[in-house]
Amino acid sequence: MSTIKEALHGLQRQQTLGATLDHPHYISLSLIGNWLQDVAFSEASGVMLDYGCGGQPYKNFFMPKLSRYIGADVSAADGICLDIEIEPQQALALDGASIDTLLSTQTLEHIEDIEFYISECARLVRPDGVLILTAPMQWRHHEVPYDYWRFTRYGLISLLERHGFSIKSISPCGGVYALIGQIFLSHLHERGVRKKWLNKMVNWFSLYLNQHWNDTEDTLNWMCIAIRN
Repeated sequence: MSTIKEALHGLQRQQTLGATLDHPHYISLSLIGNWLQDVAFSEASGVMLDYGCGGQPYKNFFMPKLSRYIGADVSAADGICLDIEIEPQQALALDGASIDTLLSTQTLEHIEDIEFYISECARLVRPDGVLILTAPMQWRHHEVPYDYWRFTRYGLISLLERHGFSIKSISPCGGVYALIGQIFLSHLHERGVRKKWLNKMVNWFSLYLNQHWNDTEDTLNWMCIAIRN
């Protein structure tokens, strides 16, 4: 078993869509959840590969649109049964152009060879198939040392276009105030400060400011729909 497989095996992961207002990652999870419901859900169809599925938090959400769901990761999270266990830097045992919808959420930053990963996405997704992808622009180190990248809008677009995808839409996950609030709560959580009342107050106020003074030149994540050429 490789080092990364040992590190991730049995890890507790988010297994549901969204979070309650007192959750320390409510800002990020709620904004991604809203985008999935408002934008991504209508794009999904057929066979979906969740490529880096973690706790499979979006499986039940997407299932009404799918004929099959395939969960793949390098090692099974706590309570999760994988359909495919990934061997790092190796192609998946799936035929080319066999996937209608590929889901990649908050995975790309953990892939050391992102060119290989996106080339696999391109190999697996059928022509005119859909890639639903989210990746961080700003986030604290996590799952270290397997945390390699952060992405600007233009870097992510360049990466996907280089591998044969066309960008249908790319959206910021909040703006400056969402980012500030999430940084603050993530810092407190890592320091062991677990006060639900404080989480609620910061989450609500940050999203209020985000809505009324929305500056997305700083953002938590980029959320992208791309079409395979």
